Amino acid sequence: MDGEVGFIGGSGFADHWLYSKGKHRRWRDTMFCVKGEAVKSLQSVFAENWLEASGEILTDKIYFPPLCEGKGNVTTQVVNSSPSAGRSTRARVLYQTLLASARETIYITTPYFLPDRSVRAEFARAVEERGVDLTIITPGKQSDHLLTRRSSRRLYGDLLKVGARIYEYVPSMIHAKIMIVDRMWCVIGSTNFDHRSFGLNDEVNLVACDEELAQRLYLDFQSDLAQSELVSYDDWKKRSIVERVHEWFGWILERQQ
Repeated sequence: MDGEVGFIGGSGFADHWLYSKGKHRRWRDTMFCVKGEAVKSLQSVFAENWLEASGEILTDKIYFPPLCEGKGNVTTQVVNSSPSAGRSTRARVLYQTLLASARETIYITTPYFLPDRSVRAEFARAVEERGVDLTIITPGKQSDHLLTRRSSRRLYGDLLKVGARIYEYVPSMIHAKIMIVDRMWCVIGSTNFDHRSFGLNDEVNLVACDEELAQRLYLDFQSDLAQSELVSYDDWKKRSIVERVHEWFGWILERQQ
């Protein structure tokens, strides 16, 4: 907005982010309001996508006014990501680097949890080799994509066996896309934990290194945990035949993408 304020996070432009409807409560999400140098980086990402979509280069000074100084002192970086041919995208590099660097805690909130083999292996190393507390919040029965949720649940087993904790959010669809590492590093933006975000989609994330900000997000995480149900390994093994059929069908679709 006016080249001075930026917003980034999971929310889209639809009524279910604003209003409850019958039994369906409005979606749970998180957005950041950004000022300072990071705004220029966010605007450059938009300008790149605008060029790809419209063929127009945004050059007028009304789009890029002199930056106002932000009031905070948080160290941030904007990381955009685009599809690449046979190489890792910046989103994958960002997430896997932080996962590999974690020494104490990894807290993840994600609406679509379909980590590929490489990410699952990184999770396992963090928990088994370094004793990292890995806690993940995903949508429960209020998920907006039943097949995606069932496909996601298919992958819980290996993580639960090594000691990860997975919770499913109960009140509504949870669409926040947040990762907190070692109560210091925070990532928020558009990236999901799935192969599309890590390999196919245009994505943008804001990375911040700040203990105070991490603590603020951790309080939200704790609040969401209080409204979520823990999935145990025993419960996971008792999945119904119908659910397992859905998982198999979702696996087939994944392999076609």
